Amino acid sequence: MLRSRGTRLVAADGSPVITSVLPREADSVPAARRLVRHTLADWRLPALADTAELVVAELSANAVQHARHSVFRVTVQRCPGGRVRVAVIDKSTAVPVLHPMDDEAEGGRGLALVAALSYQWGTDPLGWGKRVWADIEPEQAQAEQPAATVPIYATRQAQALYVLIVITLGVLLTLAVVSDAP
Repeated sequence: MLRSRGTRLVAADGSPVITSVLPREADSVPAARRLVRHTLADWRLPALADTAELVVAELSANAVQHARHSVFRVTVQRCPGGRVRVAVIDKSTAVPVLHPMDDEAEGGRGLALVAALSYQWGTDPLGWGKRVWADIEPEQAQAEQPAATVPIYATRQAQALYVLIVITLGVLLTLAVVSDAP
């Protein structure tokens, strides 16, 4: 099992950062999720954990699949205003592309999920690679409304559950294809 606790740092703006270098292998994706979950629990931000875990899982899976170096770095930063930035840094200079959704495609939905779940996301080119990041915001307090006026499918939890199901199915399909490969 890979280490799930990272190194504690302080960003230039004084905000806390947790970072960990992980090997470019499939076992690193759950390790990245654990890092995020434990960090947000330590910061007492459990409401952001599900969304942040889904985002880091997708960004880490992209690094495992596309980066060409033996390791990648995951960072979690607590930004001012309660926002959390999750980032994956690798030594590939290839910029990820948000593809239009294609019902026939077997993959390519990851960045669409990241875009849908995050407040904003982007890529910072580095001289030797890139940083792909996504900002997760705390859920806004809902106005006092009778429960009957809020459809259950429009909640953030329902959306996160749907995304989790889609990612789980994608991982299972990927594992099935990889295990059948010669």
